[in-house]
Amino acid sequence: MRLFFIFILYQTIQILLFPFLVVFILLRKIKGKPVFGSFRQRFGFIPKSLKDKKVFWIHAVSVGEVLSVQNLINKITKEIPNSFCYLTVGTIQGKKIAQQKKIAGIVSFIPYDFLLTMFLGFKRIKPYKIIIVEAETWPNLLFLARIKKIKTYIINARISQRSKPRYHKLKFIFKTLFNMCTKIYTQSKNDTLEFEKLGVQKNKLITLGNIKTPNVLEKQKNVTLPKEIKFNHPTLLLGSIHPGELDYYLKLFKSLKTKFNNLKMIIAPRHFHWQEELLEKLEKTKINYITWKNDYEKITIIEKLNNYDALIVLKLGELFNLYPFCNIFFLGGTFVPVGGHNLLEPAIWKKVSIIGPHYFNCKEIANELEKNDGLIKVKNETKLLNETTKLLQNKSYNQMGQNAFNWLSRKTISIGKRLESFIEELK
Repeated sequence: MRLFFIFILYQTIQILLFPFLVVFILLRKIKGKPVFGSFRQRFGFIPKSLKDKKVFWIHAVSVGEVLSVQNLINKITKEIPNSFCYLTVGTIQGKKIAQQKKIAGIVSFIPYDFLLTMFLGFKRIKPYKIIIVEAETWPNLLFLARIKKIKTYIINARISQRSKPRYHKLKFIFKTLFNMCTKIYTQSKNDTLEFEKLGVQKNKLITLGNIKTPNVLEKQKNVTLPKEIKFNHPTLLLGSIHPGELDYYLKLFKSLKTKFNNLKMIIAPRHFHWQEELLEKLEKTKINYITWKNDYEKITIIEKLNNYDALIVLKLGELFNLYPFCNIFFLGGTFVPVGGHNLLEPAIWKKVSIIGPHYFNCKEIANELEKNDGLIKVKNETKLLNETTKLLQNKSYNQMGQNAFNWLSRKTISIGKRLESFIEELK
């Protein structure tokens, strides 16, 4: 009865909103603005999947989720006979990266979650099973999967601190939607408990771990480091930095420079829309820097850093390749209330991480790394300076980086075994 009520309510709201959505999209198209992907695909006219195949429909919203399923898709393709993976995404960047890396057999935008457009999507994909990455719940997708008796799984599921109030405010809806899934594989025990509090049946919940963990190992294997680089300066890497926290790190660097004259710094901002502000602040501090915007070889750029104090990376997709050239990593989005980003990548490169007080997006990993002496949490700029100074003086960053790597290796083995169980479930 509750499911029927939610279904009717959702369809009624959508019927009322549909004309406004069409007008909004058409106006954007007329003005030459993006329409959230392909207009045709969004309305259900997506590429048809291969016939006579077990089609696994995998939905991942953006770049992070797309990259996280790369290892899973490889396993499905290799270990399940006659399988074919069809990947849908929700963002332009997500589709671009999926196509560049050829992550799946077919990559498309997910149709809008209207009953008709989603029905067209099902008709063209003809899924054998559906895998949704994280808690991307589209009601009509779940309704149609239930009607068609297609098993649906959520993998890497989590309930963040930011989304938690919304889930509980609409508990009667989300409880019903999540319980429509066959199984929900969570990132941590804490996430499993959060889903239980939401009313999800215990027999549907399995703690798998973060599937991004094994991926970083595969990603590292594909990186070739130039042997010719000679770079022996102690170096700080500021990754995914946001506006509002740069001042902390510039002040830190200026203070450390008085004690460690040959210290270097690499800054990789999360986004480039504030690059003018970033460069203006560097000019004011009189830090001698070089920017990397073009397609110079890494060897050229890193060697140029020998003659400068700082390298500012204004080129997409380079952060992962820069970890080998640093001694200490500082995670962006933790000195502003963004919540932090990826802590697995520095760990695979045996780098210790220092994070600020706002790390709610990566809380579980941060806590485990700290427990294994591979990460340092600081609450303010005084602690930031003190902890960084200690690391540089004692060179304890080497051992802490090794600790982070050891933890990640153990985690990778554990998650790998659980992932095999998931593949068995899919067969």
